Amino acid sequence: MMKKYKLLLGVIATILTTAIFSCNKDFDRTLTAKDGTDTTKVRYGSRKVLYLIVDGARGQSVSTANIPNITALLPTSIYSWVALNQPEATQNATNWANMLTGVKKEKNLVNDDNLTNNNLQNYPVIFKRIKEIKPNAKIAAYTSSTVFKSLTTGADISSLVTSDAEVKAAVINQLNTDTASVIVGHFTDVDKAGLVSGYDNSFAAYKSAIEKFDTGVGEIMTALKKRPNYINEDWLVVIASSDGGAFTLPPNADDQTIFSKTANNAFIIYYSSAYTKRILVKPFTGNRYLGKTVKMKGTEVRAEIAGEDAAVYNIDDTTKMTIELKVKKNQEKLFYPSVLGKRNEWSSGHPSVGWVIYLEDKYWYFEWRGTKDGDYRQCRGADLVQGRWENLSVKLEQRGNQRFIRTYTNGVFNNELEITGSGSLVNSNALKLGYINGHDHGEPDYYVTDIRFFKLAVPDGVIQQYACETAIDQSHPSYNFLVGYWPATDGNTDKMIDLSSQAHDFNLKGNFTWENFNDLICPPSTSTLALLVPQTTDIPTQVINWLKIANKQTWSLDGRVWLDQ
Repeated sequence: MMKKYKLLLGVIATILTTAIFSCNKDFDRTLTAKDGTDTTKVRYGSRKVLYLIVDGARGQSVSTANIPNITALLPTSIYSWVALNQPEATQNATNWANMLTGVKKEKNLVNDDNLTNNNLQNYPVIFKRIKEIKPNAKIAAYTSSTVFKSLTTGADISSLVTSDAEVKAAVINQLNTDTASVIVGHFTDVDKAGLVSGYDNSFAAYKSAIEKFDTGVGEIMTALKKRPNYINEDWLVVIASSDGGAFTLPPNADDQTIFSKTANNAFIIYYSSAYTKRILVKPFTGNRYLGKTVKMKGTEVRAEIAGEDAAVYNIDDTTKMTIELKVKKNQEKLFYPSVLGKRNEWSSGHPSVGWVIYLEDKYWYFEWRGTKDGDYRQCRGADLVQGRWENLSVKLEQRGNQRFIRTYTNGVFNNELEITGSGSLVNSNALKLGYINGHDHGEPDYYVTDIRFFKLAVPDGVIQQYACETAIDQSHPSYNFLVGYWPATDGNTDKMIDLSSQAHDFNLKGNFTWENFNDLICPPSTSTLALLVPQTTDIPTQVINWLKIANKQTWSLDGRVWLDQ
């Protein structure tokens, strides 16, 4: 028995040994070769901040200037040439306050150079926040602006000098003393050059000022890296413009969003030797829409489909329909010009049976008068932005025994009004695009394209899904219900061709001209776009995060932290 037991143990040991070696062998085969290099960058030195603010340096101009010193920082920076200041901030003092408090002007209430009625007591410059947590942290700020200096009174050193050259010298001197934890330098020469010549590199003086600032950055960075204890320190260098400046972009560069407002085009660079490169570019701003169309302006330029062919666009007391079209108005406010309608006249008192889409003030309306109406009825749409293509939709739908007119702008529902008691809107008039004869209403000044007439109450979800599309084909769920489709972008002849099965073309009248356009449609809102790129208000939040100071909820900072991953 003992021999059998020893034999069994020997067999088990052999099996386990074989299994272990087999497993090791299989495991070895799954490993990939490693070179043993740890690519993680770890810094243990004391954290410090160098913050350089430059006025009037438009991000796009800086990016295309000769800036070798700033460019040398980019491989280990988080940066954007399309950063934004607060769009509503039109004063230097407001921009500076946003960059120093980390909240927007709605909170800090800095609206002018006098700082009158400000709210800096409740939303102070971040120097106070830093001192609350790190009372021994030394903060130094240098500027040639008395207003900027008044915002930096919480610094240990708040120095007013006479020029950018002296600001640079003071920053370098402070770097050589090896004491401050936060150093702020404020530069104004680029803005001064832009005011005189223009805020674009096509103006030699402006470009030269940007390049001179870059030279100063190089001298400051040299001083920083020569600090005796630099190897044991961990610096965040922030270089940012407080604003851009006025400049008229060429048409093909103007996307009609916040990114084409040159005064808001800042740049922000967060540099640290521990960062990996991350560039934040302009986000998607909308679909491109281009072609040739006719400007509807005045009383002469218009288009019609004769009454005998327009019967299909009548609306009786059982009709379900959806009308969609795109409008780009050329004035901020227009007063009662018709856009599209089917009625005898468009006059005060609204005397005739029919319907019309028209513009009023900043918004638009669908208006109608039925055979049973004692007066006109109207359902309001939303405000339209001057110079931007907007999609207008009107739907007549039935719910039980009731019928409703509903309006939508860019696919978003606006309002509804019951139409059940109006009776029929049928008439023998032409379908009219642009000016409709009558009196006491304003004249058109807009473009109108992509006109669609469905004999169907198109579902809300479909309206929303296709509102920003610039064409329609058989993939559209309601395509088979089209009784009129006029792209109005083909740019030739005296007709706007109907591509639906009805083939009822609009006949152009007056001294019309086909004009090229190349625009964006349905761009995201400014608030949405601003979240996708760095903003100048973010900088204080980034700074306190770098200094390892917890962002207290009670501070209500508006900014966010940008990471390099």
